[in-house]
Amino acid sequence: MENMLLLAEQEGIVVEYYPLQKPLMGVYMHQYGNNPVIGISTYLRTTTEQRCIMAEELGHHFTSVGACVPDREFYHHSERSVISKVEYKAIRWAANYLIPEDDLLDAIKSGLYEPWEIAEHFNVTDDFAIFRMRLFGARGIP
Repeated sequence: MENMLLLAEQEGIVVEYYPLQKPLMGVYMHQYGNNPVIGISTYLRTTTEQRCIMAEELGHHFTSVGACVPDREFYHHSERSVISKVEYKAIRWAANYLIPEDDLLDAIKSGLYEPWEIAEHFNVTDDFAIFRMRLFGARGIP
Protein backbone atom coordinates (compact mmCIF):
# COMPACT_ATOMS: atom_id res chain seq x y z
CA MET A 1 0.00 0.00 0.00
CA GLU A 2 2.90 2.33 0.77
CA ASN A 3 4.15 2.16 -2.83
CA MET A 4 0.72 3.08 -4.13
CA LEU A 5 0.41 5.98 -1.71
CA LEU A 6 3.82 7.19 -2.86
CA LEU A 7 2.78 6.84 -6.50
CA ALA A 8 -0.40 8.79 -5.78
CA GLU A 9 1.64 11.53 -4.12
CA GLN A 10 4.02 11.68 -7.09
CA GLU A 11 1.02 12.02 -9.41
CA GLY A 12 -0.48 14.79 -7.28
CA ILE A 13 -3.43 12.61 -6.25
CA VAL A 14 -5.04 13.27 -2.90
CA VAL A 15 -6.05 10.07 -1.11
CA GLU A 16 -8.90 10.35 1.36
CA TYR A 17 -11.08 7.93 3.26
CA TYR A 18 -14.87 8.15 3.13
CA PRO A 19 -17.72 6.05 4.56
CA LEU A 20 -18.53 4.64 1.11
CA GLN A 21 -20.93 1.71 1.13
CA LYS A 22 -21.13 -1.29 -1.18
CA PRO A 23 -21.08 -1.51 -4.09
CA LEU A 24 -18.99 1.69 -4.17
CA MET A 25 -15.79 0.90 -2.24
CA GLY A 26 -13.55 3.38 -4.01
CA VAL A 27 -13.84 6.35 -6.31
CA TYR A 28 -11.55 8.38 -8.54
CA MET A 29 -12.51 12.01 -9.14
CA HIS A 30 -10.72 14.60 -11.21
CA GLN A 31 -12.10 18.01 -12.03
CA TYR A 32 -10.15 20.25 -14.33
CA GLY A 33 -8.00 22.69 -12.33
CA ASN A 34 -8.01 20.57 -9.16
CA ASN A 35 -5.84 17.72 -7.96
CA PRO A 36 -7.32 14.30 -8.58
CA VAL A 37 -8.82 12.58 -5.53
CA ILE A 38 -9.03 8.90 -4.72
CA GLY A 39 -11.64 8.06 -2.13
CA ILE A 40 -11.29 4.75 -0.31
CA SER A 41 -14.08 3.27 1.79
CA THR A 42 -13.54 3.23 5.53
CA TYR A 43 -15.60 0.02 5.56
CA LEU A 44 -12.97 -2.09 3.81
CA ARG A 45 -12.07 -4.81 6.29
CA THR A 46 -8.57 -5.83 5.24
CA THR A 47 -5.42 -4.32 3.83
CA THR A 48 -5.80 -6.81 0.98
CA GLU A 49 -9.12 -5.23 0.01
CA GLN A 50 -7.66 -1.74 0.42
CA ARG A 51 -4.73 -2.64 -1.87
CA CYS A 52 -7.02 -3.91 -4.61
CA ILE A 53 -9.38 -0.93 -4.45
CA MET A 54 -6.50 1.56 -4.33
CA ALA A 55 -4.84 -0.10 -7.33
CA GLU A 56 -8.07 0.01 -9.32
CA GLU A 57 -8.58 3.69 -8.54
CA LEU A 58 -4.98 4.40 -9.59
CA GLY A 59 -5.84 2.47 -12.73
CA HIS A 60 -8.57 5.00 -13.45
CA HIS A 61 -5.99 7.77 -13.14
CA PHE A 62 -3.62 6.14 -15.61
CA THR A 63 -6.15 4.75 -18.11
CA SER A 64 -9.32 6.80 -18.10
CA VAL A 65 -8.48 10.41 -17.43
CA GLY A 66 -11.21 12.43 -19.03
CA ALA A 67 -13.68 9.54 -18.99
CA CYS A 68 -16.68 10.48 -16.93
CA VAL A 69 -18.80 8.13 -14.89
CA PRO A 70 -21.96 10.14 -14.34
CA ASP A 71 -24.04 9.67 -11.21
CA ARG A 72 -27.29 8.75 -12.93
CA GLU A 73 -29.27 5.86 -14.33
CA PHE A 74 -28.34 4.56 -17.76
CA TYR A 75 -31.04 4.37 -20.38
CA HIS A 76 -28.98 3.11 -23.30
CA HIS A 77 -26.79 0.03 -23.53
CA SER A 78 -24.07 2.09 -25.20
CA GLU A 79 -23.73 4.22 -22.06
CA ARG A 80 -23.30 1.12 -19.85
CA SER A 81 -20.82 -0.26 -22.36
CA VAL A 82 -18.57 2.81 -22.05
CA ILE A 83 -18.58 2.50 -18.25
CA SER A 84 -17.72 -1.20 -18.49
CA LYS A 85 -14.78 -0.45 -20.78
CA VAL A 86 -13.51 2.23 -18.41
CA GLU A 87 -13.79 -0.14 -15.44
CA TYR A 88 -12.10 -2.96 -17.36
CA LYS A 89 -9.15 -0.77 -18.31
CA ALA A 90 -8.71 0.35 -14.70
CA ILE A 91 -8.81 -3.13 -13.22
CA ARG A 92 -6.51 -4.47 -15.95
CA TRP A 93 -3.99 -1.76 -15.06
CA ALA A 94 -4.38 -2.61 -11.37
CA ALA A 95 -3.91 -6.34 -11.96
CA ASN A 96 -0.76 -5.77 -13.97
CA TYR A 97 0.54 -3.34 -11.34
CA LEU A 98 -0.05 -5.58 -8.31
CA ILE A 99 0.84 -8.82 -10.08
CA PRO A 100 3.43 -8.09 -12.77
CA GLU A 101 3.66 -10.74 -15.48
CA ASP A 102 7.23 -11.80 -14.67
CA ASP A 103 6.36 -12.17 -10.98
CA LEU A 104 3.25 -14.19 -11.81
CA LEU A 105 5.28 -16.47 -14.06
CA ASP A 106 7.84 -16.96 -11.26
CA ALA A 107 5.04 -17.80 -8.82
CA ILE A 108 3.57 -20.36 -11.22
CA LYS A 109 7.01 -21.89 -11.85
CA SER A 110 7.45 -22.23 -8.10
CA GLY A 111 4.29 -24.34 -7.91
CA LEU A 112 1.54 -21.84 -7.14
CA TYR A 113 -1.38 -22.70 -9.40
CA GLU A 114 -4.57 -22.13 -7.46
CA PRO A 115 -6.14 -18.65 -7.41
CA TRP A 116 -6.13 -18.63 -3.60
CA GLU A 117 -2.38 -19.39 -3.63
CA ILE A 118 -1.72 -16.55 -6.07
CA ALA A 119 -3.97 -14.24 -4.02
CA GLU A 120 -2.13 -15.06 -0.80
CA HIS A 121 1.30 -14.74 -2.44
CA PHE A 122 0.55 -11.28 -3.89
CA ASN A 123 -1.70 -10.06 -1.06
CA VAL A 124 -4.74 -9.57 -3.28
CA THR A 125 -8.30 -10.89 -3.15
CA ASP A 126 -9.19 -14.22 -4.74
CA ASP A 127 -11.35 -12.46 -7.35
CA PHE A 128 -8.46 -10.18 -8.21
CA ALA A 129 -6.09 -13.15 -8.59
CA ILE A 130 -8.61 -14.92 -10.84
CA PHE A 131 -8.90 -11.82 -13.02
CA ARG A 132 -5.11 -11.53 -13.32
CA MET A 133 -4.70 -15.21 -14.12
CA ARG A 134 -7.30 -14.85 -16.89
CA LEU A 135 -5.35 -11.94 -18.34
CA PHE A 136 -2.20 -14.03 -18.15
CA GLY A 137 -3.86 -17.01 -19.84
CA ALA A 138 -5.34 -14.78 -22.54
CA ARG A 139 -1.81 -13.95 -23.64
CA GLY A 140 -1.24 -17.59 -24.55
CA ILE A 141 1.43 -18.13 -21.93
CA PRO A 142 1.38 -21.64 -20.42
